[in-house]
Amino acid sequence: MSLRLWELDKVCTEYGWSSGFDKDNVENFKRILVDDNHKVLYCSIPKVACSSFKTFILTAATGINDTHFDVHDSNLLRRIGVKYLTDYDTKERETKLSTYFKFIVVRHPFDRLVSTYKEKFSTPTLMLKWYQKFIKMTFKENSTFDKDGRIKLTFDQFLYLIVKYYETSFNDRHWLSYYEHCHPCNIKYDYIIKLETIEHDLKMFFKNYLKSNERQDVIRRHNGRSNITDKLGEVTRLFSAIDPTIVKELLNIYEKDFMLFSYTWDSEGVGGCSLFDEKEVKCC
Repeated sequence: MSLRLWELDKVCTEYGWSSGFDKDNVENFKRILVDDNHKVLYCSIPKVACSSFKTFILTAATGINDTHFDVHDSNLLRRIGVKYLTDYDTKERETKLSTYFKFIVVRHPFDRLVSTYKEKFSTPTLMLKWYQKFIKMTFKENSTFDKDGRIKLTFDQFLYLIVKYYETSFNDRHWLSYYEHCHPCNIKYDYIIKLETIEHDLKMFFKNYLKSNERQDVIRRHNGRSNITDKLGEVTRLFSAIDPTIVKELLNIYEKDFMLFSYTWDSEGVGGCSLFDEKEVKCC
């Protein structure tokens, strides 16, 4: 067992986070894609390189290598041969969970929030349009608009909405916690990939698990992210302007993600990780 998996299992056990899981509820498995050819299960988490890894599963499962496919259209994926774990009956699902290679991809939780905001809310987007009435109702006279009269949402407002309405009106898969997405205390994953160390992780992933290097080009665009200090510098800068009360509430919301995957946020507002290998090298 790797150090990451050992730490995850230890935290799950210590805090009792494995209880209350309903293995018969198919909703708990709706984000897991299946590659029957290689006997692989991948739990997809938005804003954690999921486009790249869905493309990888598409190619591995069907042989199709076409970047024009909308890999986020689950119905389209099903039509061309990519299944989700929910497409199988209970017995088949349990067999695959116990015998297939299962992996998950994560990143620092606050880095993910920054990435989500940039793509979904920093410029006019369909998601911003979708939430515009809700944003106006929430911020009222403090709402801002661009020169064309379209609603704008600042980063601090985005974080405020998560804190205030995470479990109700402002709940979306793009900022839903890893714990809720992929149930890592109940599904025994075989490998954890982190964006902060993705070059090393992918090398080991293909070498030791899939025994192949042929699909590394699918996720090559994520190379160069291996320096966690550099990567989290922008996150630290953006969060330095956020009300400490909001940051504290976010830490509560994503507490399980921080602890399960050994991410940190110190009292100085600096993000990092707390996991070291046997050579005292930070491995996140």
